[in-house]
Amino acid sequence: MPPIVSASRRTDLPGWHADWLALRLARLRRPPDALFLWTKHPARLVERSALRAAVAALPNVFVHLTITGLGGTPLEPRAPRWEDAAGAVPELVRVLGGDGRRVLWRFDPVLPAVSSRDTFARLAARLARAGVRRCIASFLSSLSLKGSLLPQYARFGLAPSPLGEKAAWAARLAETAVAEGIELRLCCQPKVVERLGGAVAPAACIDAELAAALHPRGVAVPGGRDVSQRRHCRCVPSTDLGDYAAHPCRTGCAYCYSRAGGPDVPEAGGATPPELGGPRGRARARRRAAPRAPRGRPAGRGPAVPGSGTSLFS
Repeated sequence: MPPIVSASRRTDLPGWHADWLALRLARLRRPPDALFLWTKHPARLVERSALRAAVAALPNVFVHLTITGLGGTPLEPRAPRWEDAAGAVPELVRVLGGDGRRVLWRFDPVLPAVSSRDTFARLAARLARAGVRRCIASFLSSLSLKGSLLPQYARFGLAPSPLGEKAAWAARLAETAVAEGIELRLCCQPKVVERLGGAVAPAACIDAELAAALHPRGVAVPGGRDVSQRRHCRCVPSTDLGDYAAHPCRTGCAYCYSRAGGPDVPEAGGATPPELGGPRGRARARRRAAPRAPRGRPAGRGPAVPGSGTSLFS
């Protein structure tokens, strides 16, 4: 059975590597049970014809769209302003087949010292009108694969919040969201969920139940727990297409946990993979965006389907 594909927890592929991602999706031999995209740049996803065509050709696509209200500030210097990101959502919903439940709004991280409840409320109202029905929130983590994040946070006057402050913010955000018909869920925040007595549910960002419920052919999406993720992660297993080094995210966020991203990454230099650079590369991406008939897979191309000895990619 085809796995779930994630693109990508590790980097913003739609925002910074759209041509590469379009080619990768075009090489799918068969559609995955679900594709989960992650981005802060929805306009790039809907405006790039190669990627848009590749996404529209797949039957069960979801987009984790992060809008914190801090785009264009020193904390997210190359993310779009929240008004611009929210303005692209109606068209994004159309790309995904017209169902706003396929857009999963991420208000992540919540920064009690900086985040605006008023901006959250305005975002909730706008996104609800586009049909968005779920918001996933989280708070700063002290650790990542690159070690302690505290020195990085300190450069921007940030620090992880105490439990009581997290719970108070989560409760207020949940109240605001539900008034607009949006459910708030919390990613990897078991102590906050416990403090709130279950009033806010834990999130599974790669959610098999949601993917199965919206699959147009009623495919039973496999469950289980992705043991490669954090201890309290509730996501099901997936194949992630991103690579920290090969696909650096250049949004420059102050709280990025990637070794190859974050506030010191330059905007220029390598944002477009060399093999796709220039007009000829972009033309090639457009030509290959549509799904092709399966053919034999050259050795080493594409991740293997666990336990099958085969690949999703031609």
